Amino acid sequence: ILEDKSGNIWFGTLGGGVSKYDGQSFTTYTLKEGLSNNYVISLLEDKSGNIWFGTWGGGASKYDGHSFTHFTEKEGLGNNNVSSMLEDSSGNIWFGTAGGVSKYDGRSFSHYTEKEGLGNNDVHCILEDRSGIFWFGTEGGFSKYDSRSLPAGQAGFTNFTEKEGLSNNKVFSILEDRSGNIWF
Repeated sequence: ILEDKSGNIWFGTLGGGVSKYDGQSFTTYTLKEGLSNNYVISLLEDKSGNIWFGTWGGGASKYDGHSFTHFTEKEGLGNNNVSSMLEDSSGNIWFGTAGGVSKYDGRSFSHYTEKEGLGNNDVHCILEDRSGIFWFGTEGGFSKYDSRSLPAGQAGFTNFTEKEGLSNNKVFSILEDRSGNIWF
């Protein structure tokens, strides 16, 4: 569920597309209206007011209020099963997928998988903390990503699992509290 800047409430569904409630009535968007897939797992409003829909099997769709633009493996997304999305402080859109993490800079995609050091390729949630460090909750614990002091193009992952004290390796949500603590 997402509340956009205009106060509309968006509901992703498993098979029925997405519905928008404007306070008085519902409008539903499905494949028929241009959505890439009717299984909507995650929702995001970017700084420009576009609404992004992460789908299971159809990649992501961006809705500008008039039409949909699709981002799938064909366009460079790492995997078509998108379970989470985040717009970072620089305006990049991050996609947590069943095949790792993809970062979209508005022109092209960068991908991070186990091969680059990500702890697990099934990414459920993403957080950018107030210091610019990224946290990815996965099926295999969580990964901390800090590229601030690395040469361009290098990935800086640190992974945490039950071995490091996590109560379970499946991480579905992450929160930074007011004191800067990160909760999983």
